[in-house]
Amino acid sequence: MSQTLERSPEAPRSSETKRSREPLLDRMPQWIALVLVGGGGLLVWQLIVSLELVSRILLPGPPETFGEIINSALGIVQGDYVFEALWITTQEVVLGFIAAAAVGFVLGVVVGETRFGQKAIMPYLVGFNALPKVAFAPVFAAWLGFGINSKIIMALFIAFFPVIVDTAAGLASVDRDAVMLFRSVGASRWQTLVKLKLPNALPFIFAGLKTAAVFSVVGAVVGEYLGGGNGLGELIRLSAQQLRLDRVFALIFYLSLIGLALFGLMSWLERRFVFWRKPELLDITTVA
Repeated sequence: MSQTLERSPEAPRSSETKRSREPLLDRMPQWIALVLVGGGGLLVWQLIVSLELVSRILLPGPPETFGEIINSALGIVQGDYVFEALWITTQEVVLGFIAAAAVGFVLGVVVGETRFGQKAIMPYLVGFNALPKVAFAPVFAAWLGFGINSKIIMALFIAFFPVIVDTAAGLASVDRDAVMLFRSVGASRWQTLVKLKLPNALPFIFAGLKTAAVFSVVGAVVGEYLGGGNGLGELIRLSAQQLRLDRVFALIFYLSLIGLALFGLMSWLERRFVFWRKPELLDITTVA
């Protein structure tokens, strides 16, 4: 006598059931969610302007702002003063970010791997980070001049601390049993660092790098705004003095593109080097 085992047609598929129980907004594709949120923001913006809750002089509407964005884009293509300012600021941001990443990584390893770093260096770094960094922009301009160098240092000054903290936290998060296993087979401290700790700390390090990518834009613009120069920060200051706030918003838009490009590059590198990690839900560089 034989029996045939058949799967019940009513047996639910666990993944589909779980997905169907999620709220509608959570099941929505990311690109649709982005369009809805962005469209809602634009609608609120236009309503504020149309109802004259704020003067158009102080808050230009979306059509005026997007028109200025297009005009600036045409100027960038033609290589006018906006292109020159964008190129200068991009150099300041990228070089400042590279410097912040290098300094932050080295200090993070020192703090995360040595008791001396934890006891003698980290307290000073915390106090250093608590300083009002914006106030140093004129100081760096006085020391290094009004050229690109003072803006690079300002970007480094603002952006390096998250890399230190996340690198040290990543090194400290490595499983102790794994470290003891490496030591039991005779691995040196350097081998343990390179082959175990750093690979496991990569998610933390990239988190710090993505934060530093955004902060480096802030540092460069603050340096230009308060320390002079020929970049986008200086154009924003001059446009604000002339009450050309549509141009201010357009220039801010192009500044955000610099930060988004750096952030996206770090996210892309993270997916390549940290391939074992499940992509984060809130990774804005991946549109489902």
